Amino acid sequence: MGKIAFQTAVRNPERYIDILSAVAEFEGTVLNDKNLIKIVSKLYLEGIVSSNEIEITENTKLEDIEKQVIEVNSTRRADGGFPAGYASRFWTYMRTPSELGFVYAQYNDQFKLSAICKKLISSEIDEQEAFSIQAIKYNRKNPYRNVSNDFNFFVFILNILLELRKNGKSLSYEQLIVSMFSKNGNVKEFLTLLENNKFQDYDAVFDFVKNEYKVNTKFKTITQDYPDVVRRVFIISGFISIRFTGKKLIQINESKLTYIEKLLKFDFQLSEEEKSVAIKYFDKLDTQNDELFELITSFRKEDVIDGEQYVNKIYSIIEDYGINEEIIVESIEKIGTRRTVIEEFKEIPEPLKLEFFISILIALKYGKEYAIRPNYKADHIGKPYSHAPGNKGDIEIFSKELYWLIEVTLIRNKTQQLNHETANVIRHLYSNEEFDDRLIKYLSFVAPTIHQDVREFFDFSIVRSKSNEYDVNIKPYDLNEFVDVTMVSENFDDMRNYTNNVIENFKNNLN
Repeated sequence: MGKIAFQTAVRNPERYIDILSAVAEFEGTVLNDKNLIKIVSKLYLEGIVSSNEIEITENTKLEDIEKQVIEVNSTRRADGGFPAGYASRFWTYMRTPSELGFVYAQYNDQFKLSAICKKLISSEIDEQEAFSIQAIKYNRKNPYRNVSNDFNFFVFILNILLELRKNGKSLSYEQLIVSMFSKNGNVKEFLTLLENNKFQDYDAVFDFVKNEYKVNTKFKTITQDYPDVVRRVFIISGFISIRFTGKKLIQINESKLTYIEKLLKFDFQLSEEEKSVAIKYFDKLDTQNDELFELITSFRKEDVIDGEQYVNKIYSIIEDYGINEEIIVESIEKIGTRRTVIEEFKEIPEPLKLEFFISILIALKYGKEYAIRPNYKADHIGKPYSHAPGNKGDIEIFSKELYWLIEVTLIRNKTQQLNHETANVIRHLYSNEEFDDRLIKYLSFVAPTIHQDVREFFDFSIVRSKSNEYDVNIKPYDLNEFVDVTMVSENFDDMRNYTNNVIENFKNNLN
């Protein structure tokens, strides 16, 4: 018997999209030492993994850092059938994707990506869709976990939440921790356990788990590390919302209720062989995709945010949480740190947090003058939990006259900014047919820091934009500058002035 756990080295499941995208080119490659060093080195090269001892520049190549990668990972123990060192570092990033059936990754065997993994990487489906449909196939007892708990933990918790919902109740975070030790996933038994026991705090939970389930795991591991990662997978799957009322309470995400109910009717069975043999488990979890793909696409219209309605939701959030300009600016400043201003927003994944906070800042400064439509999925309160499918900008601000696209990223690495954030951003500005008739267009690209190459890309885009029929104004901002300009409500003038200066400089250089 064991507790439910996912790899704690990767706390934020949204990171897996970048990880899987980086390793995708190695599909079909045999995972031997020679190839594993290339794969792990690529993770460092792309900034997905970092080390103070490995310096990456724009000219760095894989072979330049291989020796350093070997050295930096030399103390890592063997794990998951992979030998000690850099090979087990690879397994650190592949364990959870393997458990959820995104990949097949075994030492000295061919590396495989599932159909759902490929759709996620190519942005055919988003992270919420991918994680939710793989979660519904998942099983506690699997080739990667030596446990006897033979049930789907996600299904178990969702059914508990639905039962509690009938009586207007939620699951406390303390109760979630206890649920992680369930032996058989029996919903009725667990609800009886909740009725007969009060789990007031982490100390009470720790004592109960230690005595009831005979575990000797550390206090912090039981009460923080394991539940933290499990909670994040539930959030990215769109399954839960978290509220704070003195206690952290877990509820069904009401905006996905019908989707969850249909997902729970999905019939998926694993044989004993599939639960114990890695390739059989992978192959099985890569089945019945058409049925699930049909389900997720049928719910996409419900996920699209209405810009005018969302402004009202933002104002409700501002009122409910007592948010003012000072609080939201401080919240933006604390992104990327372990500190938070509003406790309930701590649950939001970091990249979405930035989009959410900037949307709130825009609403505070511009009132209801413009519709605000972030490209994320939000729960019934308006809090984001997942990115929406690709090919749209991050935050769309619009009226009948103008269209303002705000693209935000937390990426600091220059190569990643250039590869992932530049051409896509310009495409988003022009590709949304809904705003073809808005002849005045604005674009703000916002990042923690703007590299010179990135600035030059946008300057070139400004010059090129003058040959089309739109009045286009563009400016790349570092985050602090964008906040400062927004605080004095001078965004449009600032973008227009920057654009005019770029054009003037270009003309002067021609003369």
